[in-house]
Amino acid sequence: MLPWGFAKTHGLIAKSRDTEERVVDATGNMVGLLRVFDVSIQFAGETSTDTLDFFINPSLGTEGILAPQDLVRSGWALIIDLGREELRYEPEEAALKRIARGSSAPVRQLDFHRCLNEGLFQEYHRIVTAAINGVAADMLIDTGASHTVLTRNNPAVSTMLDKRGKRDTVTAMTSQGPILVVDDVPVVFSGTSFVLPILVSPNSSLCWRGAVGADLLRHCTLVWGSDSLWAACDAPHR
Repeated sequence: MLPWGFAKTHGLIAKSRDTEERVVDATGNMVGLLRVFDVSIQFAGETSTDTLDFFINPSLGTEGILAPQDLVRSGWALIIDLGREELRYEPEEAALKRIARGSSAPVRQLDFHRCLNEGLFQEYHRIVTAAINGVAADMLIDTGASHTVLTRNNPAVSTMLDKRGKRDTVTAMTSQGPILVVDDVPVVFSGTSFVLPILVSPNSSLCWRGAVGADLLRHCTLVWGSDSLWAACDAPHR
């Protein structure tokens, strides 16, 4: 996704097309988005360019979104290390060997699936299983979310009724909405145990039951292959 201001400044609004596609953000707000095709993209340090299709975010945000699966080609992987603020693109086999040598945590392959309404060539989302308060749930991998969040229909929510939460507000892609913050919730992801404050949304989702956010993922190194997903996670000190 590209922010509206950037797209307007660089003449991409005029080249965009109105589509029937709708996007639902984290608060449940649904919007239609313009789409612009074949935008030239080049990373710092590279001499060649490629093209990607982008949606244009109608909100006033200044940051864009790059989806890993749009960047990764067969046999290669995007290494995402939020804790070290590092992104690296290299052959998957080389990435796994380097991380195995340099990390004290084991590298585990994660099973994942996409949403049922996504086609075979539209793997926009990767949903994995994580244990929340001891209950297994389908969770979206979301490196753009600042915190791990549960939807209202997450099966773990019913086990947390004795916990006292705090009301807060969350900022989503196109809107703001209420959220409940519950402290000290045990989470197991990629065989590693965490204790985190969890956000509980009043909205439900048909595809996933929450999102694993950057508060947890900054303790992990992700190896995002074209058809595989690996993680090496260190449990944080409390």
